[in-house]
Amino acid sequence: MSESAQPRPTVLRRVQLSTAAWQLLCQSTSDTLALPQDTAEGAEAALDGATTKAAWAELQALGMSPHPGEVKRQWTGAVALLLTAPIKVTARATYNGVSTTSVLGLRAGRGLAAHQRHISEQAGAQTVITGSEDSMEITLFDEEKLWGATARLLPPLAAVRAGAKAAPLNSRPGTEIGAGATPAQAAALTAGEEANITLSVTAAAPGLPERLWAGMWSVRGGQLFSITTGTAADPAVRLSEVPPGHIANELLFAVVGAHEALSGAGQGAGEGGAL
Repeated sequence: MSESAQPRPTVLRRVQLSTAAWQLLCQSTSDTLALPQDTAEGAEAALDGATTKAAWAELQALGMSPHPGEVKRQWTGAVALLLTAPIKVTARATYNGVSTTSVLGLRAGRGLAAHQRHISEQAGAQTVITGSEDSMEITLFDEEKLWGATARLLPPLAAVRAGAKAAPLNSRPGTEIGAGATPAQAAALTAGEEANITLSVTAAAPGLPERLWAGMWSVRGGQLFSITTGTAADPAVRLSEVPPGHIANELLFAVVGAHEALSGAGQGAGEGGAL
């Protein structure tokens, strides 16, 4: 009897590089594929000559560039996956004074994630980013491993990283523990939190309005809470206790909905893969 195939790992490829090298990688990919300039992730001010030279040297040392001015084909395809992804997931989180921003692009069954850490401070009810690390983590993964690829980028808390199976479809609705109609009242609901997480999923098809889903969560005392923002008719911000796995469930359902929206528009995310 032949041995069963080993399962593919969550992360297929991982690389750490400077923000300048990442910017150069995105810009080179955009230029090579003649992409609109607004597709470049984290497009910032143009790099100066010395920084550009150092960034190309870094990409060469990482095996991503054969020589200055050129990016290897496989990396151009990988970065294009993120820049042109019809479905994108953006994750923002704060934990232990460190904030993170992660952008994950999905296309043709593959995904690419760009992750950066920031230094943050609490200013009243708001988290203010005061600086960013000069480092980007780039990971390639299979879309079927989306939650695993996302969870590893979120705060290392069991309630946050629990898989969707921990919150089954027939689980009871969260118990509402408070609501605030004013900014001060809303801030009081999350006072003393250990971590906060915001996820959004966008689905974009040419010629059609962008579809957006977003969710917010807070962790206090190891317990996970869902934060629901108010509407014009009911401005209250509500905090509801939810089980571990709630974040995973909500994200995966949102991505399924994004695929359905794109399929209905004839722009399925499985078409025209970059890799």
